[in-house]
Amino acid sequence: MKWLPSVCMLLLGLGVSAAEPIITLPIRFHLTQGATMTVKGQVMENWVKPEDLTGPVLAEVNRIWKPAGIQFVVERAQPEALLKPKDFRELLAVVENSKRGEEEVTGSGRTAAIGKLLDPAQQLRAALNVYLLPYIGATYQGYANLGGNQAVVGVWTDKASRGEKPPVKVLLVEREPMKVGSLARTIAHELGHNLTLTHPDKSEASSVGRLMGGAKQGYALTEEEIAKARKSALKHQGK
Repeated sequence: MKWLPSVCMLLLGLGVSAAEPIITLPIRFHLTQGATMTVKGQVMENWVKPEDLTGPVLAEVNRIWKPAGIQFVVERAQPEALLKPKDFRELLAVVENSKRGEEEVTGSGRTAAIGKLLDPAQQLRAALNVYLLPYIGATYQGYANLGGNQAVVGVWTDKASRGEKPPVKVLLVEREPMKVGSLARTIAHELGHNLTLTHPDKSEASSVGRLMGGAKQGYALTEEEIAKARKSALKHQGK
């Protein structure tokens, strides 16, 4: 059943009651180093600094998740070398040349290639692990394990141009209303996937932009999403 805009408004932005406890979850940021990628002549490296993540990005992520009563703290944010297998350059090329939707249909191997570059020894099981790479494929900004503890985001993007122009640096944060998105919103969105939230059906009408997507992109969470995310957050907290 499709949601009418008025109904969707009723279910968005109410948040948890003051009596509900704040759930705190740790994030380990992996600022990957060692990859230089080139797309449409744009040379890209990881330009984000630890203080960007512990400062404005974390503050914005927590602002977005505040209605759910979920707060994130940085367990660690530091540069980290990528693994360098013999086919390192070929793996980067897979990512550089991947197209939107290709992996879902024919299997571009984009996420598998990225996975071979991430050092599992640096992952913390008790935290949500967010990896920052220069670029993760045409028009992609992030992906995550549904219900898991790993997310990968790019710090360069060509989503706004639909892959027609060279990638540009993402904004760290973006004031509402959302126009092109930001690193903080992408991280908040991918953390939503870690907390078991999925993309809403784009046919669901909404006059409010939603964090998890759908007909209109934005920052809001539904009451159902809040309940589901809190349930998952408690499980993560118990690990």
